[in-house]
Amino acid sequence: MGLNYNTPLETYKLKGTDVWVKRDDLHNGDLDLPPWAKIDGVRQLLTSDAIDKNKPVVHLTVRGSYTGWVLGYYGKELGYDIKIAYGNSKNYPRESLDRIESYGVELVPMKPNMMKVVYNSMKNMADEKGWQRLPYAFDHPIYHEYWENKTKVFFEENDFDNLVVLGGSGVTSVGMIKGFLDLDDFLMKKKVHVISTSAILTVVNKLKQWETYFPSNVIVKDTPYDFYDEMDFYETPFPCNTYWDKKAWWWLENNIDKLKGKTLFWNIGA
Repeated sequence: MGLNYNTPLETYKLKGTDVWVKRDDLHNGDLDLPPWAKIDGVRQLLTSDAIDKNKPVVHLTVRGSYTGWVLGYYGKELGYDIKIAYGNSKNYPRESLDRIESYGVELVPMKPNMMKVVYNSMKNMADEKGWQRLPYAFDHPIYHEYWENKTKVFFEENDFDNLVVLGGSGVTSVGMIKGFLDLDDFLMKKKVHVISTSAILTVVNKLKQWETYFPSNVIVKDTPYDFYDEMDFYETPFPCNTYWDKKAWWWLENNIDKLKGKTLFWNIGA
């Protein structure tokens, strides 16, 4: 089977209203990969002309992210020298690091600090050693285009008025917005609700950087829950990543009565 390129569309009730869920957390199919919608987008960027297979590649990951797992898997399969940098905190799960190392990846512990500081430290190290850097959160036109095309194909066959999706850094949302909204339609009524697990301004600035922020049609919201709050008190009717998608579903449940028309929740990870 390999990767699942036709993940199911399911229907759930929220306060008596039908909500459709794109179960893209099932994208991993039967491979030894995480339940994560971004897998093939990451693979396409890694194997593109933007990356020199003959030079080491380093990427910064965060606790709870699947990036190290996916890059390790494809690095081993395709023969890349992958290095994964991470904030060396006692809270970083050892089992996650062991899994990454099992693919022959070199772990690069960094002194914990604010993300921007850690990333700049990694950048300086990579420049000194001659390593290539994959942009944080895969913020690259190739990755954006992957999501734009994937989203556009889906919505050509499935019509919705609202798209609700998590927004960690906002990078994946860039492509999804392009794929969902008709940017040439000045009377466009469709709306994208990006639920941020970081600062709202961080996501808005990312969308502005790539010219995908339209205040009338792209609404960025947050929740009262901290990124690392796993919300043990709250259950979702399908598997959700506790750091990201779970918070977006909570927002939708508490705001479904404010949305007009058909709503799709795109589940990125479990």
